Amino acid sequence: MPEDRPSPERVRAAMEELLGWQGISRSPQLALLLRYVVDKTLAGNEAAIKAYSIAVDVFGRPPTFDPQTDPIVRVQARRLRTLLEQYYQTGASRRDVEIHLPLGRYVPEFVAVEVTRPGAVASMDDDSEALRPTPPRSNYRRLFVTALIGLCFTLIGVALAIGLIRWMLPQPGLTGMPDYPAVSIGAFNNLTGEAVLDDDVAEVGLRLAEALGQFDSLSVVDAGGATVTGVVQEQSGRFVISAILTPLAGTGIAWSATINAPKGETDTDALKAATLSLAAQLASVTGPLHAPGRAWLKQQAAMPAEPDSYVCLLQFMAWRDTRELADADSGASCVESLLKKSPDDAVGIAVGAAMRSWRIQYFALPGDDVRAPLSAEGAEAARAVSLRPQSSFVHEQQALVFVRQGAAGAAIDAAQIALDLNPASTDAMSVLGVLRWLDGQYEIGNAMSERAITEISSPPPWYYMTRAFDGLREQRYFDAIDAGLALAQGDDELGPIVILAAASRVGRNDLIDRYRPMVLGNRHFQTAGIMPRLTSLFQPKDLGDRIRDGLKLAGIPPAALDGPFNGDGTPKT
Repeated sequence: MPEDRPSPERVRAAMEELLGWQGISRSPQLALLLRYVVDKTLAGNEAAIKAYSIAVDVFGRPPTFDPQTDPIVRVQARRLRTLLEQYYQTGASRRDVEIHLPLGRYVPEFVAVEVTRPGAVASMDDDSEALRPTPPRSNYRRLFVTALIGLCFTLIGVALAIGLIRWMLPQPGLTGMPDYPAVSIGAFNNLTGEAVLDDDVAEVGLRLAEALGQFDSLSVVDAGGATVTGVVQEQSGRFVISAILTPLAGTGIAWSATINAPKGETDTDALKAATLSLAAQLASVTGPLHAPGRAWLKQQAAMPAEPDSYVCLLQFMAWRDTRELADADSGASCVESLLKKSPDDAVGIAVGAAMRSWRIQYFALPGDDVRAPLSAEGAEAARAVSLRPQSSFVHEQQALVFVRQGAAGAAIDAAQIALDLNPASTDAMSVLGVLRWLDGQYEIGNAMSERAITEISSPPPWYYMTRAFDGLREQRYFDAIDAGLALAQGDDELGPIVILAAASRVGRNDLIDRYRPMVLGNRHFQTAGIMPRLTSLFQPKDLGDRIRDGLKLAGIPPAALDGPFNGDGTPKT
């Protein structure tokens, strides 16, 4: 190991800090990946860190693994790289070494940093700065520049944190309802050094305004509202868009993002793709434009007597994250009040049809005839489409109603229209991905769902449904567990089922002990039987036998699989 690298003790201390962080610790696979690449590098065995060895040693792939057809290593490395960047951007680290995973490589880099954070821990070993000789005068300039850059990033981080907190918290005396977020698009400057790209860079702002304009959940304005500005640079042979969001009050920075354009595209196409990614992050339901509205909603003990359309949309967002019955009831009540004063509000009509159709399915028992109530909700969804035929969101909700009616083909068509109308909508992308996967188009469906997950920084739990199902189908049980844990944060039926079916195959008794009581205690499973209930929610096709066998291995009594049962798994009499 070169002498100018941090010592192994300092690197391991930094690694253990990362492994204790929730962002990584909640994903056993990412924790294993981080430990694997760090240990190999410290052992001087960088040459062995290849996609194949990682797939076999970390992710349990067979010796026949082909990295060209199975993207598991690339996907997980990208997730780890993003989490590492997020961790260090927050300034939470207390160590004097940072671990980074460079783009296009699996060999980590260990970077010594100045210990300037309160409570930071500097390792006092043989490689410690305290024991090193004073650097020669020629290094002073480099040390000064490094310190200055570090200070700048620290100040930017503080400004981002303060700006976002101020923007999200309700202002004193604010009692009114939030309105649809308004955003204006400022200048995007060309910092590539290539004047020939001036026109392409100038188009970024125009394309961003056009992409954001396809979202019903916000409005693009010429002036006022939050403002997005940015620069375009070229790094390592690809374009990089760096953007910031300034709140309406103009105090600080509310949000920032760095978007890497894809390689292998023309300049114009690469910038188009990066601009769509930027729009997806800005307009995501978990993104910065909706952060103030979501924060406001959490503060409310009761909903306004006369809610506006955006308040009902916020309710819908809250329900979609958790699938809680109380949120669905609150959202349905909100829509009912809204439509009394605005009967042709297409967004409200679509939201109402989607939530009510979910409630119908939620309470339905095997054999119940729900055609009439679902037909009524289908008519409402169709009315919303007729009122707003160019609305991606409205078509997306119609797709969900079609699914609950059992009309898989119509659902796929509606979801495809939604994505065609708004290619930056990761919601539409995720819906279409899971529908295509359930239709047996596994490769296409999984690719779409994976893109939706990686496109935004905080995907909602339901985005992980396809990944969970696909991991189970392909017997990638650790992947299925990882995705099932994420899914279970917003789905108390499918998430625990996937976890149990996969955990039993790999000996994760801790997860079995945790989730088996949840499954046996679920009143929907008790009333209908586990497999009949699952069949009423979706048609498992290739998954049915795998779920059944996995649940048996997890200790679910056979009687509970096919018919009503008591809390202890014995048949109801």
